Formats: sequence, C-alpha cells, structure tokens
Amino acid sequence: MSPTIEFAIEHGDITLFDADVVALKYALKFHGADREVAFALDQVGIALEELCPTVGDYSYVETHGGIRARHALFVGVPSLSQFGYREIREFVVRVLNILSDVAPTTKHLAMTIHGPGYGLDEVEALLVQFEGYLQVIHGGGFALDLEYITIVDKNHDRVQRLRIALEKNLSNVGYASRVESRWAYRLTTPQRSIHAGRDSTLYATDIEMAGVESELKPHVFVAMPFKKDMEDVFYYGIQGPAHAIGFLCERVDQETFTGDILDRVKKRIETAAVVIAELSSANPNVYLEVGYAWGKGRPVILLVRSVKELCFDVRGQRCLTYELIKDLEKSLTKELNELKSKQLI
Repeated sequence: MSPTIEFAIEHGDITLFDADVVALKYALKFHGADREVAFALDQVGIALEELCPTVGDYSYVETHGGIRARHALFVGVPSLSQFGYREIREFVVRVLNILSDVAPTTKHLAMTIHGPGYGLDEVEALLVQFEGYLQVIHGGGFALDLEYITIVDKNHDRVQRLRIALEKNLSNVGYASRVESRWAYRLTTPQRSIHAGRDSTLYATDIEMAGVESELKPHVFVAMPFKKDMEDVFYYGIQGPAHAIGFLCERVDQETFTGDILDRVKKRIETAAVVIAELSSANPNVYLEVGYAWGKGRPVILLVRSVKELCFDVRGQRCLTYELIKDLEKSLTKELNELKSKQLI
C-alpha cells in the first residue's frame, strides 16, 4: 500500500526552506530558483560544474550549509522552449524515481513551481506537477519513506492563487483530505487506479489528465509589461476571463527574452487561439508581439487604460479601454464569449 503523504504549497525562499532534499531542474543553463540554489552552493565550495547534469542525467549533492536543505538534486532537462506541461509531469516522476534509488530515506521533499516564469499557465503547471506526484504515489512500487512534499514560492499572491486552484480540483476526490493544523492535503491510496476509465470518480477534476491533454487545450497568449502594478491586471482582469471559457492563459517575462525563450514566445503566439495585448505604457516588446501575431493571422484583442497611451500605428484599431480591473474583467469576458460564440477563437 502506498504511503500517506502531506502535500503543501508554502510561501518562502527555497534556499532557506528546511527539507531533506530540494529538487530542481537544470535546463541547459541556470534559471530562477535553480540559479539561486546553485550560486549558494558554489559559495560553500560546490563547483557549479557539478550542478550541470546533461539531459537525462542528474547530480545529487550534500549542501554543506549552503542552503538550509541537507541535499540538493539537479535533474538535467531540455531547454525551456522544450519544457512544456508534459515535460513538467515527467520531470516530477523522474525526481521521485531518482530519490527512490539514491535517497530512499528522504522524508521531506521541497520543490518550486515550474512554468509560470517562462510563460506557461500557472494553474495548469501546478496540476501537471501535482499529477506527477500522484502518478508515482499511486502507481505502485513506491520506494521512498516520503512523508511531506512542499512546493515553495517567493510570490505570496501566487501561493494563494495556487492553493485556491488546488482546493477547487481536490474538493470531490477520495484520495485527498485537508490537514486541520495547516494548509496541506493528506494524500492516500485511492481505491482504483488513476488510469481507470473516464467514468471513474477519480476523474472528478482535471488533475489526472493534466499534462496528457495540456498541449491540446486552446490557449490565450498575453503580451504585456511585466511590472508589479500590472500583476492584478493579468491575474484577475485577463487570466480569470480566459480560464472561465476553458482556455489556458500564458505570457512570458520579457526580461528573459534570450534564445530559446524567444522561440517559445513565437511558437505560442503562432498557435494561440487569441492574443491579448495590454498596450498601456507603450512597451516596445508588446508592440513587437502584436505585430508578429498580426503577421501570423492570429486574432488580437487590444487593451489600454487610455487611448492617449496608444502609438500612432494602432490608434485606428479597436481597443478595450478600462480604468478598474473589475471593468476589464467584465468587458474582456464579454469579448471572449462573443468571439467564441462566433467560432472566431
């Protein structure tokens, strides 16, 4: 029988989080959290070269106090442009299988969320990661003494959104129950395999098919500045309406526009059901993405706080203007529903 494991999503710094193992990806170079951990380990004498496994390989090291966790696992994966929803799920399965071999006494595993930093839908990314855990825990042959899995994220608002999304998806399943003392779920062995037919009660949510069907789901690509004061615009004014019609919602931090990330942006624009562009502040990268979307014949919805902020080359185009985020949510929901009803997206 599979073990009972507590799964949590916590606000914090992965370098300061107490766990037996921190598991990270190495996508041909360092990014985000894996960069922070690697550089912290480098400060205590662990050479960066030791933390750069080739694709399919891994590096498991003692941290010697460089970070709070006792061990770090770096798993080699393809470049970010090739690291989509399915690959996140496969990565998590690989992490657990590696630990079963090299560190079977691991009791607490800490990881970060993968995907939102380079453009993937944060909720879908969470679901595929969670399903990776389920696949191993419920699949039989689980060789770890694991008791806790924690996803750690520095962004407090993201932690709250991910918790809400997971609560929604776990509300009617039999293998998860809330822990009373803290925000966590106790995962237990289900009565039926997670690969049972679609009529199984385990398919009460989208979790079990996350990663399998993610790439087939229609998606919105959002072109907008990555600024703190625009976060609520994206997550509540844009992402909410997109999710409401069953679309994934993706964007890319333009500060990461190098090489494979730019390739990912182009591919996701080309395959988007619709591109939504927030033109306030006249960000040049946003205008570049709009031009690329038009060139590829993708439907584009333009948003702006004031028409006075528009550059001359789009002033003749129809724009949805807004002052309050709730107004944007309302008008964009209406626009998306109309386009969908006309089968334009």
